[in-house]
Amino acid sequence: MRLLLVTNDYPPKPGGIQMYLQNLVDAIDDPILVVGPRDDRVTGPEDDVVRGHRTYMLPDRSTKELVRSAVLDFEPDAVLFGAPHPLAQIGPWLRSETGVPFGVLGHGAELTLPGSVPGVRQLFGRTLAAADVLFGTSRFTARHMSGLAGKEVVTIGAGVEIDTFTPPASPPDNDIPIVGCVSRFVPRKGQDRLLEAAARLERDVEVLLVGTGRTEEKLRSLANKLGVRTRFAVDVPWSDLPDLYRSMDVFAMPCKSRWGGLEFEGLGLVFLEAAATGLPVLAGDSGGSPETV
Repeated sequence: MRLLLVTNDYPPKPGGIQMYLQNLVDAIDDPILVVGPRDDRVTGPEDDVVRGHRTYMLPDRSTKELVRSAVLDFEPDAVLFGAPHPLAQIGPWLRSETGVPFGVLGHGAELTLPGSVPGVRQLFGRTLAAADVLFGTSRFTARHMSGLAGKEVVTIGAGVEIDTFTPPASPPDNDIPIVGCVSRFVPRKGQDRLLEAAARLERDVEVLLVGTGRTEEKLRSLANKLGVRTRFAVDVPWSDLPDLYRSMDVFAMPCKSRWGGLEFEGLGLVFLEAAATGLPVLAGDSGGSPETV
């Protein structure tokens, strides 16, 4: 089966959805072509990726023609949109133009936040209902997606490269325990809760925060205010992550649902990466995180 994946979220752009899709592509033996946005971090040719001219693709004429051209050249048996919004909106048009069926993959808050807006919810529902197949990364996400679409959603879960994320040859020999978190610096991920919890411990620990994002300065200020020994690893290449995991004693991402449950953790791929490296994992009770752990 030949598959065309259409997405705005693909490495080298960092993030959980990006790595999820990369792992999905790597795990499928059949031919796959990815259609994605321009990324200036790409310095050489990519065998299985076709990129557009913009850094974020919208469901407009330019993107339609890019995807249609890819379908005609690659001749896939199916098209998979890597997220419901915004590119899946071209799915019905693409099928009518090419005759190729399409599916949509849902992850988490990208479903509930736009889906709570009147008008947008109806647009989402029509797009999802028109798809030939729907996939969710967790049972929690699948339930939300099914509610929007009014049809069955297949849960496919996730996996990680167990040959890459391996336990250390021996436990880390740290002077004090290192509690690490790998995630974007955004409120939902709960790094602030991790710092506050570390400040309440009777013994000293070092908190290692790996990621990048808009709350970085707030987290640095909070760490200083609480007097928590904290190390930031910002803009870390994906290839460095396994060694960072192996340097930790515990992994913790106390993620939290926000906006009355509209924003939540759909899956939490980092929990699987940490577990694969032999770490005990602490997760916040948000969305699909409990079932991932």
